[in-house]
Amino acid sequence: MDPITIALGLAKLTGLDKKIGGWIGGDNGSKVASKVVDMAQTITNGGSAQEAMNRIQQSSALQQELRQSILNREKELDDLAFKNTQSARNMQIQALNQDDKFSKRFIYYYAWFWSVATVIYIGCITFLTIPETATRFADTILGFILGTVVASILNFFFGNSRDNSRRNEIQDIQQSLKEH
Repeated sequence: MDPITIALGLAKLTGLDKKIGGWIGGDNGSKVASKVVDMAQTITNGGSAQEAMNRIQQSSALQQELRQSILNREKELDDLAFKNTQSARNMQIQALNQDDKFSKRFIYYYAWFWSVATVIYIGCITFLTIPETATRFADTILGFILGTVVASILNFFFGNSRDNSRRNEIQDIQQSLKEH
């Protein structure tokens, strides 16, 4: 099996499936998956990734040890999964330090363009008649705009809900540790 499949299986065993799934769903998902599999192999003293997963599946002590290892390296895995967002913010900081006004304001022009284009598109598909054959295209484009364009703009300027979900996950982890 590939590392992503094994990492998701390990995530399910440790109860960290939402957290690890979020990391693997990012642009660097295969790197995160490889790290998680490496951690499992280290805990089980080597062997193939599949053997490590089988050993962890059979032992609740190994599951707890892997869970703790992942939580101890959470910052590293989080940085690995989402470092592309940070590089975009660093690029914007450098652009703001330039003297060229267009370069300083480009990201704002870009966000305004897509915001206005989104509002116009939503207005058009809402109030204008769409041919029956184009309805699926209109729905697909709307889904792309709302799910990708608007979400990316909001994520860039205001951050994302990862911090809020992390707080909820920490509370869930603390609760499960109290139960054990």
